[in-house]
Amino acid sequence: MPPGDLADACSRPRRGRPRDATIDDRVLRAAVDELAGHGVGGFSVNSVAARAGVAKRGIYARWATRDALVLAALGTLAAGLVPPRTGSLREDLLCLAPQVDAVFTEPRMSILARCVAELSRYPDLYAAFRRESVDRCAAAVQDAFHDARLRGETRPDLDTDLAASAFLGALLTRQAFGRQAFGRPRGAPDGAAAPDGGAAPDGGAAPDGMTGLGSGANWEAAADREVAAVPTPYHRRLVEFALAAARGSDAATQASG
Repeated sequence: MPPGDLADACSRPRRGRPRDATIDDRVLRAAVDELAGHGVGGFSVNSVAARAGVAKRGIYARWATRDALVLAALGTLAAGLVPPRTGSLREDLLCLAPQVDAVFTEPRMSILARCVAELSRYPDLYAAFRRESVDRCAAAVQDAFHDARLRGETRPDLDTDLAASAFLGALLTRQAFGRQAFGRPRGAPDGAAAPDGGAAPDGGAAPDGMTGLGSGANWEAAADREVAAVPTPYHRRLVEFALAAARGSDAATQASG
């Protein structure tokens, strides 16, 4: 084909139905619902296609294998951190802390906990999940400390891996033991009292197993909370403590008060 004809062919609109830009989101939400209801072992692409209202071939055109779709769905539940690179360690950490805490909202946390427990039976999938979600998120926090060290915001010998681990560990520990140790339900804002009788954060009884965690409405509500996530008073205290520790200042003790 002469070059001019090739250019004309490329510029002409293709015939057929245009690609539906909403399919990816619908499929991923349906995949999360499927994981909530059946876990990794019972995950069915046929069921996802039915939930999403799309043809199975449309799913495989985007995710070549069942495991690829499972990994993508799990990735939407993880924090998905990227280095904010605001130019300030304080602002970077204030951006990152609410995103880490968003992972611990329900139903997200319960779905992740169930699936991660199952992943030990799928070593390749587990390795990919760690690489794409867990390690990448930890690296985003470490990058914030690394960039700050290069800018001279921290002491020059700062162990950025240890600093990132301590920062993430403080958030994870508070969430993991929050109900018992801090008197508030998991995922509730700082300062919120734990409901009487140990009710779930939405005010209802805590479900047995995974019952009720896969509804689209619940998942969309959790996503909305993540978008609206802002630093809490605890996040601000933690960031000030982390800054003082990274600078090698005695102010770390004062920041924890």
